[in-house]
Amino acid sequence: MNATEHLAGGRPMTIQRHRVQASKEEDDSHYSFLQVNKGYVLVTRMESTTAYKCIHGQRRSETQEQSDTPLSTNDMCTLDEWPSHARRNREQLQNDTNGQKKKGQGVIKGLKASKKRYANGSEKLNIAFSEHLGGVVGINYRSFLDDVVVIMKRKLPLIGVRRWSDIHPTIHRQIVADMIDRWASKDTPEIEEKILKISNERYRGWRATLSSTYKAYKTDAARLANVPKDLQREEWEWLIEFSGTDAKFKDMSQKNSDNRKKLKTKYIVGSKSYSQLSFEKRNLETGEEPDCIALWELAHMKNGTWANQDSQDVYDKACEEIQNKENETQGPI
Repeated sequence: MNATEHLAGGRPMTIQRHRVQASKEEDDSHYSFLQVNKGYVLVTRMESTTAYKCIHGQRRSETQEQSDTPLSTNDMCTLDEWPSHARRNREQLQNDTNGQKKKGQGVIKGLKASKKRYANGSEKLNIAFSEHLGGVVGINYRSFLDDVVVIMKRKLPLIGVRRWSDIHPTIHRQIVADMIDRWASKDTPEIEEKILKISNERYRGWRATLSSTYKAYKTDAARLANVPKDLQREEWEWLIEFSGTDAKFKDMSQKNSDNRKKLKTKYIVGSKSYSQLSFEKRNLETGEEPDCIALWELAHMKNGTWANQDSQDVYDKACEEIQNKENETQGPI
């Protein structure tokens, strides 16, 4: 039984209604897409890629015509135009660093957690969630988030998916089960909700990065020649086709770009979450954490200076609203 038959036999509703298949009416160079309803993609990432390979055979990105096509600067954005979240082109990185190897995170995650488990004799690592804000906190918070990303990318499919909600809860649940196996956390509905919230945010961020990478190149030939490191070629091929032809995706992508341009405040503590920042700044004796106004200050001010005017404006407006509420209630809120 091949992969496609296995999938069709194991998950009939998903594969029969939504599998990727070449349309008989269209040329072989075009590919149809999964017409998905909410929660209907019931395959893992590996299964979706396997099915795609079985159905399409040779990948466009490996054809002789594509491999012999030279790329020019006209095929991609300049460094000044390069989307901020897009993966950088190898040639651009070399030019940017004068040929020297540039250090960076890349796409490898989960190494710290693996080292900690090895040091602890492969025991589960401890993790906590903020009672104040709900996010992951503590000395292992970064390792926990990295583990979520590793498992999320291993489990969740890209092919045939427009958004997180297209994926069946059964696949979502696999992420939770793997995290519970790795971490000293109870398997409760509350913990599941927190893990899935993180997974959702990271999955959307992953898709946003891939969308920006698509936009960084001006031709499909240039895109196919620059497959992101954490993707199979078949996945990138599908995303290119999807990004270039799906009208709903184009509209959503444009709205997201417009919304990002409206975000003018400057967060100065890197990738650290508000939950972790609040946890680190808590009163060690009482356990009390900063209120929302103090927390905004911590995240947007350094050495008494605001990161930018917009950050200060938000602070001033919030203080004014709190003062008005206190005047109305004749007491602190």
